[in-house]
Amino acid sequence: MKAVKYDSNGKKAGEISLPTELFGAKISKGAVHTVLRAENANRRQGTHKTKGFSEVSGGGRKPWKQKGTGNARQGSIRAPQWRKGATVFGPQPRDYTIPLPDKMRKAGIRSIFSLKAQNAVISVLADLNIAEYSTKKMSAIFEGMGLLPGQTVAFVSDSNDHKVLKSLMNIPQIEFVHAHRLTAPEMYFSTHLVIAESAMPYLVSKYGQSGSKKAGAVA
Repeated sequence: MKAVKYDSNGKKAGEISLPTELFGAKISKGAVHTVLRAENANRRQGTHKTKGFSEVSGGGRKPWKQKGTGNARQGSIRAPQWRKGATVFGPQPRDYTIPLPDKMRKAGIRSIFSLKAQNAVISVLADLNIAEYSTKKMSAIFEGMGLLPGQTVAFVSDSNDHKVLKSLMNIPQIEFVHAHRLTAPEMYFSTHLVIAESAMPYLVSKYGQSGSKKAGAVA
């Protein structure tokens, strides 16, 4: 299985073999669904809160007497049927975290890589080295690869270069995903996956089925 390799300027530089232990693994739809569901749930803050009967201010006395007014009997203006009253069974703060076994997470991530490779939407990009902060130059690289405009891109890299990261932030179609902190939804829902060449050995050793194996040579 091969993917197109591009140089740091976004120009085609041949093809590169993708390690089968990461990009040719058996695709588990169940593992993908579990990982996506867990990561989306774990991002929820769970800080939603509505006031119950005992938390609404006011209502210390009965609005009117029980009988003789012609109105329905009422005990407090804090009751749910009153404007600005309490909320019945409203959301309360809670933890949405879904525990995810490491083996299951790796299986889901590996399945996403294999699915993208199967659909031929993976490219490999040489390490980016830019001398200055420039969204325009960064955008030109991905335009040269034929990905912009029109596609959403998940760029997987192990770079900590602030010039690269800052230059990518203003391009809405590109989502930067650090190789050491992979996020499944960004990779799965993007239309194209671009992987930095320097990140490939780590990804294979971390998520591959049979240990580490470096990517093949450029054709």
